[in-house]
Amino acid sequence: MDTNSRNWRWSRIVQFLVASALLFVQNSVPTSAEASSVHIVYMGDKIYQNPQLTKKYHHKMLSSLLGSKEAAKNSILYSYKHGFSGFAARLTKHEAEAIAKFPGVVSVIPNGIHKLHTTRSWDFIGIHHSTSETALSNTNLGEGAIIGVIDTGIWPESASFNDKAMGEIPSRWKGVCEVGEQFNSTNCNKKIIGARWFLKGITDETKKLLQGNNTNEYLSARDAIGHGTHTASTAAGYFVGNASFRGLAYGIARGGAPLAHLAIYKACWDFPIGECTDADILKAFDKAIHDGVDVLTVSLGLSIPLFSYVDQRDVIAIGSFHATAKGITVVCSAGNSGPLSQTITNTAPWIITVGATTIDRAFPAAITLGNNRTLWGQSIDTGKHGVESVGLTYSERIALDSPDNLAKDCQSGSLNATMAAGKIVLCFGVSDQQDIVSASVTVKEAGGVGLVYAQYHEDGLNQCGLFPCIKVDYETGTQILTYIRRSRFPTASLSFPKTVIGKWTSPRVASFSSRGPSSLSPTVLKPDIAAPGVDILAAFPSKGSTESNGFAFLSGTSMSCPHVAGIVAVIKSKYPTWSPAAIRSALVTTAYQSGTDGNVISEEGSTLKEADPFDIGGGHMDPNKAMDPGLIYDITTQDYVQFLCSMGHSSASIRKVTKTNTSCKKQKQQPLNLNLPSISLPNLKNTATVMRRVRNVGNVTAIYKALVKVPYGIKVRVEPQTLSFNSDTQVLTFNVSVLSTQKFRGDYKFGSLTWTDGKHFVRTPIVVRTNAV
Repeated sequence: MDTNSRNWRWSRIVQFLVASALLFVQNSVPTSAEASSVHIVYMGDKIYQNPQLTKKYHHKMLSSLLGSKEAAKNSILYSYKHGFSGFAARLTKHEAEAIAKFPGVVSVIPNGIHKLHTTRSWDFIGIHHSTSETALSNTNLGEGAIIGVIDTGIWPESASFNDKAMGEIPSRWKGVCEVGEQFNSTNCNKKIIGARWFLKGITDETKKLLQGNNTNEYLSARDAIGHGTHTASTAAGYFVGNASFRGLAYGIARGGAPLAHLAIYKACWDFPIGECTDADILKAFDKAIHDGVDVLTVSLGLSIPLFSYVDQRDVIAIGSFHATAKGITVVCSAGNSGPLSQTITNTAPWIITVGATTIDRAFPAAITLGNNRTLWGQSIDTGKHGVESVGLTYSERIALDSPDNLAKDCQSGSLNATMAAGKIVLCFGVSDQQDIVSASVTVKEAGGVGLVYAQYHEDGLNQCGLFPCIKVDYETGTQILTYIRRSRFPTASLSFPKTVIGKWTSPRVASFSSRGPSSLSPTVLKPDIAAPGVDILAAFPSKGSTESNGFAFLSGTSMSCPHVAGIVAVIKSKYPTWSPAAIRSALVTTAYQSGTDGNVISEEGSTLKEADPFDIGGGHMDPNKAMDPGLIYDITTQDYVQFLCSMGHSSASIRKVTKTNTSCKKQKQQPLNLNLPSISLPNLKNTATVMRRVRNVGNVTAIYKALVKVPYGIKVRVEPQTLSFNSDTQVLTFNVSVLSTQKFRGDYKFGSLTWTDGKHFVRTPIVVRTNAV
């Protein structure tokens, strides 16, 4: 667009905007004082390529509403002007209702809160590099790729972020290194190439400043919590020798893409009210799109119930849509609400959603009873010395108030200090309000010298500090209790934990990992994939302490998410023209479904059942095979738009978001035909035919044959059954027809379609639920 026509258009828009705004203000905004709060005014894709024109547009609109430029300046927090258009501003309820009627406004929503959801894990999933030298001779390890991290910031002094082997900063990079409290320009380097921080939304939400309010936060990109440092180093940390946590998990730490650059976007803060607000997260997406990242790792999300993908209350879905449209691959955590079904979040089809699994490393600690019997638990508390042959008691025996059930799981103030003094205390976790760390505090305050905590299976170990505590399951806890009841003077010794590798069947789906199906769009299989997320050792703020060696264990889908993001960066470095959908396809279709014992991966939860696609999606990530997938399922932005149409959104509402001339096409079974590397039929009444297309990215000439694992009670036909590729034919389509033999509403059944040329095995999971009613 030339300058004159652009200015003319701008003038006309402003004239119309002002006239419309004045009318709305007169009719809608009361004159009495009314409390204001932050609202996000979302306007979809950008009208102008020039960010300053977009910003000016926002200020004009707000000035029209509030009556002056000064009022608009005082109201506005952020102008979203790079990846999409909109702004965050302090508005009263009536002002928000009025501006929602302005031309070009898609929606206006209140600012909401979001929650935050290594040395062995990379070896476990098949990346074997004993030193940086052997690694550099084998692959580029993400060289030149830029990973954006939307999280709690970074601890730049960590050895994981040294840049001695890093290449030059890519010329396309537009980001900056923002200075702030204990963070200056020298904290950025060729590894950390950018750092920004966003707190206007959280500050307004809490109605107070971060400083001086009993918080350890820094008004900068420096990480006070450790979550962002941990995820950033998991994705792209450089090789660090002799890494460990107090001697546990000793080895070489590194990220998935050690030569990738990092761009930090601190949008999450250390506040009791919550960690991240919509306004700050959306600004982080906006800046990341502007700066030029290749990958975004986002380890946070909403909780159930989910919002529509064009509902701006899901800012991760909206921000990631615009990022994906710009070619940025967005990787998100699945959530930590497992093992219950339909708890998964971040379910938009343009996001890579990651579940969490265990690895083959454990930290067993021995509990030797006075009868010389040794039982085993797990711990990451090394302490200063072991606990040798002291008295052992059960918490209910030393309850401060014997009828009080609070002593069973050692809740605060429930133990008799005289009776607990000098003893190891056995507690049973029986409530959601108590955990091993809180119980250890209770026991320590009562004078105890050690804790054995029996609980239902829950993956991930928590640190009790220098106070020795060991986690056991109910079976082991009951055996210890039986000994206590039979002995006149029960005693026990607690040993230091050890690092043991390769003795436990793995991977297993972590008990906390949120499960599918998606409660919003069950035709989109989620999670997409699973990766290590239990007891992951990665960089952590040392804050002057040498005890942790600058590393810590964390568990959660927050940890599995950057594992995938790191490998995405490596794939992007090798195949720079691949779309986010192509990269997702490469990961999903090459994932594996069997554990180290040769059996199907099982899930940690109430049943220990075989893992299905609602637990692990396509399977467990296999980075080496993902580099050579053979075939890929690709998806365009237009495909995603038509998917939104299939969910019942009007052409007009979608055009507001995408700023395209898209018209919704009414096609039979449209939601089933989104070209995902999975097939999900949640409501099969009789028959359905699903179309897919694949692109050959392997040998130019190749012949693939279909192998089908049929779900129980279902008939599946693939046409054609052979795909022949050559130099003239690189993209082919096929149909999968599914027929139910059931005459009633059934449960989900699982199968798969695998295309193979003898070398590649391109596996697509199939999920079917019949509904004859």
